Amino acid sequence: VKAATRAQALLDEMQKEDVKPNAHTFNSAITAWSRSGSKGSALKAEILLKKMEDLYEAGNTNLQPSAQVYTSVISAWAKSNEPGSALRAEILLKLMWAMYKRGNKSVKPNVQTFTSVISAWAKSRDNKAGEKAEALIDKMINLYEKGDNDVRPNVLSFTSAIHAYARIGARDGAQRGEDLLKKMKSIGVKPNLQTYNVLISLWGNSQQLGAGKKAESILTKLEDEFLNGDKDMRPTVVSYTSCISAWAKSPDHGKAERASAVLGRMKEMHALGKIADRPNEFSYTAVINACATTYGDQDEKQDAFRIAYSTFKEMSESDDLSPNHVTYSTFFRAISKLMPNGEKKESMVSAAFRLCLRDGQCDSNSLFHMKNAATPELVADLLGCSDPSEAASLTVDAL
Repeated sequence: VKAATRAQALLDEMQKEDVKPNAHTFNSAITAWSRSGSKGSALKAEILLKKMEDLYEAGNTNLQPSAQVYTSVISAWAKSNEPGSALRAEILLKLMWAMYKRGNKSVKPNVQTFTSVISAWAKSRDNKAGEKAEALIDKMINLYEKGDNDVRPNVLSFTSAIHAYARIGARDGAQRGEDLLKKMKSIGVKPNLQTYNVLISLWGNSQQLGAGKKAESILTKLEDEFLNGDKDMRPTVVSYTSCISAWAKSPDHGKAERASAVLGRMKEMHALGKIADRPNEFSYTAVINACATTYGDQDEKQDAFRIAYSTFKEMSESDDLSPNHVTYSTFFRAISKLMPNGEKKESMVSAAFRLCLRDGQCDSNSLFHMKNAATPELVADLLGCSDPSEAASLTVDAL
């Protein structure tokens, strides 16, 4: 922000002193605002662009904005996360294309221009973001196949478009992401680690039958490519945790066991020195969540709780990790759903809640799910209330 403010101040001072700024001065200020990412910076960059356009049209031929300048402003909108930013970015792209078609070769959009607009849609969370991003990919491919090498989509273009579907959580986003992957490979663009990580996340968001299996097949592909020598494909904690989450969100039977197996794979890969990342709190909590969302007969629920308990216990006893408020909340859900009513369930709730308080991780969610898992009498006892109705209404602020 300081660099952008200094560049803007210099530009304003030059105009105040009736010193004509050149293209380099404007470009520096616009680029600085684009890189700052601060609130309002995109609008400030576009105002400077408009001033350049006005001065150029007034006869100052040295101030003709270039494709680089327009792309910097588009990039500023992509980074801004402000309402309507993606639409503003695309309007500028259309303006550039119209001027280029009218003969202004200096503003011809390139792959960076298109990718910046795709990135803007990916960050927008607009319901149509995925479709908008994919439409731009299709236009780039069409232009490339007609001989325009300047707009050939690269791995960032495709990954940003796939991410556009991931950010809005569309149920058909996984299939749309797979379609983009096919288009990617059809023009010889190699997916990277980030591409596969986003696809794994997309399958998790889909919540479809078989989503966990599909996510795990992508993880396996990552592992295979890495072990076969492609060091850029080394799976990360994000890769494994997203896969575990995909199992947790899926309606598949046996998902608790499959999620736990993925966690085991990660631990083994780390122990063997093949990957740098070790499982974190989110990895373990995702396994417990797979257990807590298990459906089926009593045997399947019993197996799921066994996994939930052993995962929670391993995490609690670890020197490197400790359960956080989400872990406790998820574990209480597992107890509530998977354990039959009785003394064992009451004992488990009591022990877990005492640990939750000891660790300072009791928030409104964990308190809510503890209350759901326990009898009113136990809730009153744990919260130090004589009346169960008083305990039921007690909030975390009163603890």
